Amino acid sequence: MGLIQPIGTLDRTISKTAIIKLANDHANQIVEGGNYDLLKTYVEMKRYELYIKTIINKLKTSSTYQARVMREEDQRLAPLPGQEIPADAELMTNLPALTPLDGDSDYADQHAIIRQNTIQYASASVQITKRITYDFTQDAEWNRLTDEIAALKAELKKREEYLKKQADTPAVTSESIAVRL
Repeated sequence: MGLIQPIGTLDRTISKTAIIKLANDHANQIVEGGNYDLLKTYVEMKRYELYIKTIINKLKTSSTYQARVMREEDQRLAPLPGQEIPADAELMTNLPALTPLDGDSDYADQHAIIRQNTIQYASASVQITKRITYDFTQDAEWNRLTDEIAALKAELKKREEYLKKQADTPAVTSESIAVRL
């Protein structure tokens, strides 16, 4: 068994819980198997984590756009004979074709199922959500409260520094590992 399942080899019908169980089983095999230098393996896994997170973040923007276009295409009524095709109907032509991973023919047969703001692929669900953020900085009361909170946090930090120097302040020591790449 390799340390990581290659892309496209996880069963696409496997649940999130089962994926976590599979990862835990693999981790236990690595730890208990004695075949790996665990510290080196941990550092290498952190490299993969950064690598995968970077790919996911890069894909998120494009795939979000693709999901929105797919939803719009699905929800758009087909033109009746003799009607003009809307000007934005070519949105999908600018997107790459939906292709299977590594030429997996089983995956190629599975089509996306689109229902309003949900797109389903191979036992996975992609939700299109909207998020509203507000800019409160124009409000004087909000600014006053924010400044007050910042002052209280600074006062709290000062108090903590004082308490650290007192002999009777309880302290708990813990260790952890930090990997800097």
